[in-house]
Amino acid sequence: MTMKQAFSCTAAVTALSLSAAVAFSQTMESSWPYATRQAPSQRPTSDFLQPELPVTSWNPFRFAVAVEGQTRWPQNDAAKRLAGTRSPTSGGVTAQAEILRPTNRAAARVDLGWTTYSVLNPQEGASSAMSNERLKTNVITLGLSARYAVFPWLSPYLRLAGGIGWDKLEVGEGSGAMHDRQIFGQGSAGAGIMVRSPGLRFWQSATAPFVGLLAQVEGGYTVASGSDFALQSSPSGSAQGTIPTMTVALGHIDRSAPYVRFMAGVAF
Repeated sequence: MTMKQAFSCTAAVTALSLSAAVAFSQTMESSWPYATRQAPSQRPTSDFLQPELPVTSWNPFRFAVAVEGQTRWPQNDAAKRLAGTRSPTSGGVTAQAEILRPTNRAAARVDLGWTTYSVLNPQEGASSAMSNERLKTNVITLGLSARYAVFPWLSPYLRLAGGIGWDKLEVGEGSGAMHDRQIFGQGSAGAGIMVRSPGLRFWQSATAPFVGLLAQVEGGYTVASGSDFALQSSPSGSAQGTIPTMTVALGHIDRSAPYVRFMAGVAF
C-alpha cells in the first residue's frame, strides 16, 4: 500500500468517526434528564389572582315568597267598633308564581296568600265590670295579576283576587264567655307597582338560580259578604249540663272597604 492510499484511508476513517460522534452527542442531549429544554408558556398572574365574582342579572324572576300587610278602612260603623280601630291592619305571608310571559316585558302571575288580624278590646259593662272582647279574623286569598315592566326594576300591575275568611268573636272570660263564628267570602280589585333588585348568582354554575329582593304597594277595594253576629254562651260541641241561654244579637257587620296592601320578600 502506498503512502497516498494509506492517507486516504486514514482520512475516511476520521470523517466516519466524527459523524458518529456528532450523531451520538445529539442523541444523548435529547435523552439526558438535565438537558436544556424550552420552558412552557406561563399563564398571566392575573389568571390566578382574579376572584370569581358573583354574577348579576335583570332577567325576570319566576317565583317569590314574601311577608304581607294589609290596611283596610271599614265604612260600616259596626265593623269599626268590632275591629277596635278605624283602620285595622292584618299581616301574613304570600307566594307568587309566574304562569305566562307573552313578551319579555309583560307577564301574568298568580299569588296565594294568608293574612290574620287579632284585637282585644276591653268593654265597660252595665255593672261597671270590665269584660274583654276578642276578635280574630283569618283570610285566604287567590289572586291573578298582569304586569308590565316599564324599567327592569319597576313594573306597574293590575290585580284581581278572591277568597274566603272566618271570624271568631268572644266576649267575656272563662265559663261565662259568649262566642260566635262567621264565615264570609270576598273579592277585590286593585292596582299597584312592584320594584325589584337585580338577581344575584351566589355560586358559579350554569344551573345556579338568580336571587333578588322585591317589594310591592297596591291599593284597591274589597267587596265582602256581611254577617249577622249573635253571641251564645258556649261554642257548639260543649259538654252536656251547660245551662241553656238565649243568643244575643250584635247586628249586621259589613266588611266591604278600600284597602292598601304592601309586601316585601325574596324572588328567584
